[in-house]
Amino acid sequence: MKNFQDVLDVRSWADAGVMLEGFAAPEDGFVWQMGRWGEITFDFDENGRSRTGMADLMIELDVFKRPPELPGQNVFVYLNGLRVGSFLVTHRRILIMNFPSNILRAKMNVITLDTPDSASPKQFGSEDGRVLGAAIFAVYFRREA
Repeated sequence: MKNFQDVLDVRSWADAGVMLEGFAAPEDGFVWQMGRWGEITFDFDENGRSRTGMADLMIELDVFKRPPELPGQNVFVYLNGLRVGSFLVTHRRILIMNFPSNILRAKMNVITLDTPDSASPKQFGSEDGRVLGAAIFAVYFRREA
C-alpha cells in the first residue's frame, strides 16, 4: 500500500493503494457506499509532519436522497475507531472534523462511515436495488507542519 500525503481524490485511490470495504466500484469521480457501513483503509505519509497538535479530516461527499420521503441522511464518521463527526447531509458538501493528530498512524488508518438511513432507489420506484449511503468524492487532511 502506498502512502498519501494530504489529498486523496477518489479517481486516484487505486493508484495510492487505498482499500475499500462496503463500497461499489468507482463511478464518474465518486464511489457509492453500499449499505450502512463503509471503510476506507490507507497509509499516511509521516515525513516532516508534527505528531502533536490538531488536524482536520475533510470528506467531500453527498448522500442518496429522495425528498420528501428521504431528504438526506445522517452520517457518522470514525477515524481509527474514534468518532470524529456526526452530520445530517442534505446536499453535496465537505465535512470538516477536527481531531488530535496523534490519532493518525503511518500504517493501516481506517475511516469508517456509518449511514443508518441508507436506502435503496428501488424503494422509490427505480430499478436500482442497491442500498446506498454516501457518495464519496475526496478525502483531505490538513495538519500542523
